[in-house]
Amino acid sequence: MKNFLIVLALIFTACGNPGRIPWAGVKPLLSTEDSVQLYDFQMTHLNAIVEGLLLVNKNDLNRPHLVLTSYFSLSLFDLEGTVDGYKVNYVIDVLDRSRILDLLWDDFSILFDPSVRTGFRPVTNDQGNILLLTMGTGIRSTVIKAADYVNDYPATIVIDHPALHLSVYLKVLQNAHGSLYY
Repeated sequence: MKNFLIVLALIFTACGNPGRIPWAGVKPLLSTEDSVQLYDFQMTHLNAIVEGLLLVNKNDLNRPHLVLTSYFSLSLFDLEGTVDGYKVNYVIDVLDRSRILDLLWDDFSILFDPSVRTGFRPVTNDQGNILLLTMGTGIRSTVIKAADYVNDYPATIVIDHPALHLSVYLKVLQNAHGSLYY
């Protein structure tokens, strides 16, 4: 039995431990270049689904500003980055729980700056675009998949929390710039 535990410890040690993503300058997955970006948003948890439009930009402090609205213009949440983390400008009662908001903020923070969290080395394509990020273990496990890159940013992003049975799907709206400003 002792030999088995030693072999098991060697295997886990040889596989490596997750840590800070080892390379600086990792490209963000969400674009906020001089305009508001618009995404189709869907969050699923067990049998419940929340859908809407996610507006993403940066505030005066160069931090993320996220507004989720339903398709009928009802605001679901408005989160804004601060020096100390984030502040809640508005949130509906169903989502007004610190654990939910912290989890959503952590997920979106990863999309803005993937190198700020701990995790395994990202899987990238030949152009250096991130295809898969895996962070945490157990109940804190997060898997982010990005695909359909256009102009260095993915058109589809899936954030999955397997242990929580929670998934977030983002898809860039086509011609969103024209629909917002014209």
